[in-house]
Amino acid sequence: MERIRSRLLALQSKQKLPTKDFLSHLIEAEELEDEYLESLDESANLDKPEEPEIDQERLAKEFQELNTFIDWARAIPIDAKTGQLLTALETGFREMEKVGAARKAIIFTESRRTQEYLKEYLEKIGIGDKVVTFNRTNTGARSTEIYKHWLKVNQDTDKITGSRPVDRRTALIENFRDHAEIMIATEAAAEGINLQFCSLVINYDLPWNPQRIEQRIGRCHRYGQKYDVVVINFLNQRNYADQRVLQLLTEKFSLFSGVFGASDDVLGSIESGMDFEKRIQAIYETCRTREAIEEAFKELQNELEADISERIQQTQQLLLEHFDEDIHDLLKLQLDRAEQRLDKMSRLFWALSKHQLKDHARFNKNDHSFHLSRPLIDQASAGRYQLIRRGDHSETLPNAHIYRLTHPLGEWVIKTAKNQSLPTAHIHFDYQAHGAKITVLERLLGQSGTLVLKRKWISSITGPMT
Repeated sequence: MERIRSRLLALQSKQKLPTKDFLSHLIEAEELEDEYLESLDESANLDKPEEPEIDQERLAKEFQELNTFIDWARAIPIDAKTGQLLTALETGFREMEKVGAARKAIIFTESRRTQEYLKEYLEKIGIGDKVVTFNRTNTGARSTEIYKHWLKVNQDTDKITGSRPVDRRTALIENFRDHAEIMIATEAAAEGINLQFCSLVINYDLPWNPQRIEQRIGRCHRYGQKYDVVVINFLNQRNYADQRVLQLLTEKFSLFSGVFGASDDVLGSIESGMDFEKRIQAIYETCRTREAIEEAFKELQNELEADISERIQQTQQLLLEHFDEDIHDLLKLQLDRAEQRLDKMSRLFWALSKHQLKDHARFNKNDHSFHLSRPLIDQASAGRYQLIRRGDHSETLPNAHIYRLTHPLGEWVIKTAKNQSLPTAHIHFDYQAHGAKITVLERLLGQSGTLVLKRKWISSITGPMT
């Protein structure tokens, strides 16, 4: 509201302020989703009439009204919603203690400003030292302090990737795992991180997109989680629209449970073509009575329910009839050990490593580790190595080196494989022994032919690539 007031002051003094710059700054400062900026870009391209002359009398009235709102807001020391957060944490921790789960909770907010507000509140009541924040930049004073300490502790290890954003994320996640009890996160923490050591998710700000809720829960509710994940959703009981949103997301479309344990990608395909968030936003902006809200949600539900049901049935049929190996990758499933499923690039790298190091290492397929009997290069000593999957921040085996594509030993494996002279060979493919369905190969069963592999060179500004 203070940002809006500063804009009104500029209008009073007849200064020219570009609308797009003001809104872009407001959205980026709040760390809201990219869709808001995309919508802003779309609206900026529309033909707009010239701005009318400003009514100074109405502007002064609006300025006075806004000042009143700001005074009211600042007069509230602790709002009711924040007060209930402490109750939610205490209740959740008490229940987790009964089952032996770790005292860990992740709180999701929609904006960085709310994140900072909650952090300051928890500091005031004396538990600030148990709190860590996570957002898109992770450049706050406390986050930087945690990052520098992490660099110092891991300076001689292969945990440090050299990418500052990646290492900052890792440092904050490990601090949450090992020291803090509460992580306050924006939507930046909803994808690509592993928080299976945490089993309490609090949606302080409930998003309107079911896929985003599924992604948030999926950070904790994943393979390797030992306890039931408790999810607490905050909503205003006096706001009927909030109640209908929660009902729509949880009961009517049953998207929280997914389809056969489907991943976020499948949930995304179910809602593709539906501008879900914008439709709900329009209801909040235009409907002022309970009857109008009910009618608008009924209309939205009628439009979407049939389409979603049809897409769920199509997805179920696709999974049951085909269940191709590519579907395994998409759903993160495996026939025997789903929790050990690797992405396609990791599988190829693991197979190549096993071939190139077969005379120098003993491999354990259960935890994707191997023991290197002797150093092959100066930068890689003998000992235990473990392959880390993309986006996996779980603990490595005790005293194990982190093995990845960019590790010196990994680079050596790729380089020696590329430079290896291979004789002409005859290969027999045993499709039945593969254990998974590959549709494109089924029509080739019983046939023979020539397999040619060519190295492709690409010349670009940054140099040649293979």
